Amino acid sequence: MVTGEEGGCLLRVDRVAKSYGGLKVLNDVTLTVPQGSITGVIGPNGSGKSTLFDVITRYTACDSGQLTFNGQSITGLAPHQVSRRGLVRTFQLTRVFPALTVAENLLVFAGRPSGRGASRGGRHGEAAAGNPAPADPADAGLPQGEDQVRELLEFTGLARLATAEAATLSYGQLKLLEIAQVLMLRPKMLMLDEPMAGINPGLADEIAAHLLALRDRGLTLLLVEHNIPIIQRLCDTVVVLAAGQVMARGKPGDVLADQDVREAFLGD
Repeated sequence: MVTGEEGGCLLRVDRVAKSYGGLKVLNDVTLTVPQGSITGVIGPNGSGKSTLFDVITRYTACDSGQLTFNGQSITGLAPHQVSRRGLVRTFQLTRVFPALTVAENLLVFAGRPSGRGASRGGRHGEAAAGNPAPADPADAGLPQGEDQVRELLEFTGLARLATAEAATLSYGQLKLLEIAQVLMLRPKMLMLDEPMAGINPGLADEIAAHLLALRDRGLTLLLVEHNIPIIQRLCDTVVVLAAGQVMARGKPGDVLADQDVREAFLGD
């Protein structure tokens, strides 16, 4: 069985368990995410991947175990408190302001850095799915965010669509916009839940290139993904969940060549 732990971790999940009624969804899950790396979480449907993400970001309380981010416990924090410390996420379904332009969708997050200062709550907190609440869309002309918006639009390839309403974007472009939104919060770590789901291969390759560039800039990423070629291309470390337990972790090539993993996840 492929195993191993790395030092210098930014996130540590230690013996986390979560049950719903009599169903044990997570069972003694332990893993680390090294700083400046991309870690992928894979596993069959129902293995606990989404629940693990919800537990880490505190949308769901764990029954037992500890969560440590950047050297500090986050086990008892609320979701917005976790994101204010620099741990932010996206979800499987994109959450943007469809009536605003692409640029405005970023500007509403201006002045709300998660990892470099406090932010206040607001009625639009759900737009970032629990990340620090963006500013009111009526304040979408905040000058302090304009340079950052331009940089992120160029980085994500959305600059030509800056004045287009978000409702007109393709699903893949909405995924890029959501990534740009959370990057406005200047996170220390970004968690992505199935970023390639429902996206055509060409745009998936483009998003993968952006994620590698983010890692090279020093951002730490944790992602759930079913696209094995993307996992092999992106990830420094892969963690395999099966029936709520970590059954393997290590380099992508080693993990995906493991016979137990192939039987559990790939059906070989």
